[in-house]
Amino acid sequence: MNWDAYLAALAASKGRLHVVGAVLAPIPVNVFAILVGQKSISASPLGSPQTTAKMLEFCARHKIAAVTEQLPMSRVNEAMDHLKSGKARYRIVLKNDF
Repeated sequence: MNWDAYLAALAASKGRLHVVGAVLAPIPVNVFAILVGQKSISASPLGSPQTTAKMLEFCARHKIAAVTEQLPMSRVNEAMDHLKSGKARYRIVLKNDF
């Protein structure tokens, strides 16, 4: 990702880049770019309850649903192998067999 472009897109003064969730690789930061504009970078594991509720309402209104792969609980080992191999697309959901 072009992190310099994201930092440049922030407001000229006191803009903030907020990362929601995990970023697997380190974020290379040009300290001068954030120093000059008093910009900042912050992170949280998920959004606020209000933000989450607004997102769910938006998804329901526009019929946006999660992309999942569903497997029965009896195939949990296969599901874990699929996930570890990196072949899973977005999320794997295990369903009870009964």
